[in-house]
Amino acid sequence: MNSLVLTASKVQSVSAYLEYFFLRFPGTLGPEEPWSLEFFDTYDGRWAAQGLVWMKKDETMTLVAPPSLVPVAAFGPDAFGLQAPVKTGRATVKVRSLAFSAAGASVTGQVVRARSHTYLVLQQAHGAFWNSLTAALADAWEPWQSQTPLETLFVPKDTGFKPPSSWPPVLGSDSGTKFLVERLGDEWRLARQYEKGIRDDVDTECLHQYRVHLRRARSLVSVGRQWETQPEWLRLKTVLGELQRQTNELRDLDVLILDLPSLMALLPGEGKNLQPWDDALRTRRRAEWRRVKAWLESEPYEFSCAEVAALASDLLGLGEPWTIGHLAASAFQKAGGGLRKALKAVGPQAPDELLHELRIRAKKLRYTLDSFGVLGPPAAVKTLLAVLKQSQDGLGAFQDRSNLVARLGTERDALGRGRSQLEPVAFGMLLGYLIADHRVQREAALHDSRTLESRRFRSALERLIASGNTDEL
Repeated sequence: MNSLVLTASKVQSVSAYLEYFFLRFPGTLGPEEPWSLEFFDTYDGRWAAQGLVWMKKDETMTLVAPPSLVPVAAFGPDAFGLQAPVKTGRATVKVRSLAFSAAGASVTGQVVRARSHTYLVLQQAHGAFWNSLTAALADAWEPWQSQTPLETLFVPKDTGFKPPSSWPPVLGSDSGTKFLVERLGDEWRLARQYEKGIRDDVDTECLHQYRVHLRRARSLVSVGRQWETQPEWLRLKTVLGELQRQTNELRDLDVLILDLPSLMALLPGEGKNLQPWDDALRTRRRAEWRRVKAWLESEPYEFSCAEVAALASDLLGLGEPWTIGHLAASAFQKAGGGLRKALKAVGPQAPDELLHELRIRAKKLRYTLDSFGVLGPPAAVKTLLAVLKQSQDGLGAFQDRSNLVARLGTERDALGRGRSQLEPVAFGMLLGYLIADHRVQREAALHDSRTLESRRFRSALERLIASGNTDEL
């Protein structure tokens, strides 16, 4: 809900605004109440980017748009998802409720007295009463329309997190090398911003986002065909791949631990017998987190980070002078052709490995369209992105289930040697459920693969690949 916020100006004080309103509109002003407030956001400032923050008052969390303290939304169990609420600040203010009414309509608001400023907040409403109220205010006092920026109600902690860069429109004739290096640098910067969150073990999403931005960086590097003869290109791909692999086990353990409640629910009466395994996995995860934390703080990691920056800088002056259009054409043909080849290999009895390869190829095409889609045929790109997004659920769930069944196979071997905390009966029941569910997930993955074989998708894919045969994109 939008708000009109008024503060003292060179011409009028807040009390003068109130006097003006009460002279012209029937209203009520409540008693002054002291509020002790705490403010929360995600580690990466998801809500702050929208001008919002979660406010905690008397153990109740609501979403507000400071300096207004009127709730925009109530706190729900899914508000933060897998991210942990991070305290960003606190404030002590005094608040008076405010309401005006006329002809059956009303406008509510607040008078907020903070440490150094007093604000008058009116919650925007629709209708003739709101229009007449604001029109009268504008006619009477012009200065409120051009006030200086409002004081922030609280000072958030500086996490150092900066959002993705804003880029100008992409032109096919621009330098492809400059395009790749700049965007690679941005993805690398975003990945590194999550390092502190991983070291502090804020939540699992920090590691996930770190890996997502690393994958995007690797995707950008992989399309740099103008560097094929440059050893710096090969080395950069190697370093980024090693950085990704260092966190594979920690991410797998995070995903498994997140899945455990649903796995326990599969075994009525026996689920509790999986608790020792849960405890063991958390102990293992804690040890792996310590290893990753030590690695992130190590000299070899800092050397690798410095090497990524140096190699990217070196590549800026190397390679053939490809334009963005030439890079896009090559990327469309490579990613599109790779997916087309994978689709031809997938049939009703396709082995699991082919379905996993199809998922990888689909993801590569999606990353390519994220980077170069504006240079492809608009209608084809729109269709491809919509279907690719739809197909990822089934293929991704099948991949997760396959990984879990493989991990349980390792646990079974450890159980046979007396080295697993799994209770044998509960483990046998769980493995039986998962093998059966694996077949169900496989059918879902095959169904989603068929969406990639539809005439609509194939036609769009062929148009994208064909667009890569021209020099004009």
